[in-house]
Amino acid sequence: MPPLFTPVPEVEAAALCAAEHAADTDRAGRLPDAVVEALVGTGLLAHFVPRAFGGAAGRFGDSLPALLRLAEADPSAGWCAAVMTSMSRMAAFLPPAGQRAVWAHGPQVPMAGTLQPAGKATPAPGGWLLSGRWPYCSGVHHARWALLSAVPDGAPGPRFLLVPRSAWTTEPTWSGAVGLRGTGSDTLVLDDEVFVPEEHSFTREQLFTPASPPADGDCYRVPHEAISGLFFALPLLGTARAALAAWTASASRNPSAGWLRAGDAALATASGKIDAADLLLRRAARTCDEPDALTPLLAARCRRDHATAAGLLNEAVQDLFQSAGVGATTGTGALSRLWRDAGMAALHPSLAVPPAAQAYAGSLLRRDG
Repeated sequence: MPPLFTPVPEVEAAALCAAEHAADTDRAGRLPDAVVEALVGTGLLAHFVPRAFGGAAGRFGDSLPALLRLAEADPSAGWCAAVMTSMSRMAAFLPPAGQRAVWAHGPQVPMAGTLQPAGKATPAPGGWLLSGRWPYCSGVHHARWALLSAVPDGAPGPRFLLVPRSAWTTEPTWSGAVGLRGTGSDTLVLDDEVFVPEEHSFTREQLFTPASPPADGDCYRVPHEAISGLFFALPLLGTARAALAAWTASASRNPSAGWLRAGDAALATASGKIDAADLLLRRAARTCDEPDALTPLLAARCRRDHATAAGLLNEAVQDLFQSAGVGATTGTGALSRLWRDAGMAALHPSLAVPPAAQAYAGSLLRRDG
């Protein structure tokens, strides 16, 4: 299926930069500054920023080619790009004062954050006092702002609270990760209580059931659960494509290798699974780009498709890895790293099958929409 748009030269330059540093990124446990600067230079971080702040308030489908190209070049770079792009959309749900704080100097702002509530938020006059630890914050070392989830004392549910880079330290808890090592998904720590004003916060309910969109743009009218998994499945799709390319390149260099004929089935089934996942994810993006037609059943189908695609992609990389022969699966080889990255990406909670299956089956049997 042809891409919805051709990546601009800046995206290709960022992809080449990420690919050049991929092995070093994996060893270092975070993205090099040069790669982050290249990612910012693509304009991708402004894709879901409100137009009032110089962003595009863009369509989900239009972000796919760039995110896939970056993930093909280096899964860790693609993962961080997808997370930061998603966080920019989430930040649009901040009240106007919070939006101005984030994008006062332009829309290209790297952000980190988590969906899982943690820490402690104590009500204070005009806001909250926030402290605690938030693990698995991808890109935290390069973020200028973070959206942290917490359940304030006495509140009915979680809120997202905005904190600036000067407020946090990082705890190196990601160094032992098996895959996606370069994401630097360490723990964000607020040792001291940080005051977060009301204007720098919004509720989880606003994000997950956006009855009143915070800005002009269809991308803000989509329930977060319907689209969240896309930002984690896309890097996995890019990883699988890269694994297929690495497998094929190895086969081309060794046309008489004994494992090739035995690998015919792996090549065929893996490429088929990758194509099927690609189609599922593109359909999910198109579905969310039409919020007027997005019924509860279609939203649940999107969640199902994200999880299904992730399973297919992880299986595809496993098939390629296991059929590639010992020489292609050494610890220093590209295919070995991609295999680790794919396995780690598939573990993300947004791609878990049980909750997606429960939501889809429940909606279908109730015939929602």
